[in-house]
Amino acid sequence: MTLGLVTTKDDIANVGCPGFAREFISTNTTSRFSWYPNDDIAAFDKALNEYVSGLASLEEFQAVFRCPGLDSLGGFSTDHGTSVVRYHRSMICADILFSDENLNDCYSGTKPIDHKRRDISDDKPEMQLAKVVAASTLEIRPSAPAPLCRSTCNAWIDSLRTIVSNNTLCQADKGINRGASLDSLRTKCDLGMYSGAQGHCIDGADNEPKTCGK
Repeated sequence: MTLGLVTTKDDIANVGCPGFAREFISTNTTSRFSWYPNDDIAAFDKALNEYVSGLASLEEFQAVFRCPGLDSLGGFSTDHGTSVVRYHRSMICADILFSDENLNDCYSGTKPIDHKRRDISDDKPEMQLAKVVAASTLEIRPSAPAPLCRSTCNAWIDSLRTIVSNNTLCQADKGINRGASLDSLRTKCDLGMYSGAQGHCIDGADNEPKTCGK
C-alpha cells in the first residue's frame, strides 16, 4: 500500500511521511507500532503520528541514553526547549521504508522479479483479476525508495547530542557512555538510505514542515 498522497496543505499535518508520499509501504513492516494499522493509509499515518510523540518513542531513546531528567519533564510530549529530537519522524519513515521486509514486499531492487505473465488459465476465477493486475505492474515496480538526505540524518544526531549533553536532562551515569552511543549512531548516516545527496533525496524540512523538524 502507498503512504498516501498529499493533496492540500492541511493534509500535511496528518500524513505520517509526506515527503515520501509516493513511496510504498508494506503492512508487514509495522511491528514498531503498538497497534497494527492493517491495509489502511489513514491508519498507518495515525499509528506513526502517535508513535513519534508517544511513550514507545521515549522508551526507545531511554534504552540507549538513560536520561531520567527527561522523564521527569514529560518526555517528548512537550517541548522544553532542550529536548527536541530533530527529524525523528523522517528517520522512522526511512527505517520503515528501507527495512528488508518492505524492500522485499514493495520494491524490485532486492530480489529477482519474474516479468513474464503467469498462466492463469487453471486458476480460480476470483483469483484471475488479482494476478493479471500483479503481473501488469511488475514492469514498473520501482527499485528502491528515495533516500533520506545525509544532512537530515546528521541533524538528527546533532539534536540527540544536544539533549544528552544537557545535565538537567541527562545526569552523569558511570554505567553508560552516551558519546560512544552517539558515535555509533552517526555511522547510520553513512548508509545509502540515510546519505542521499542534496537535490536527490528527501529532506527532513520537506517531510516535516508542520513540526519544525520534531
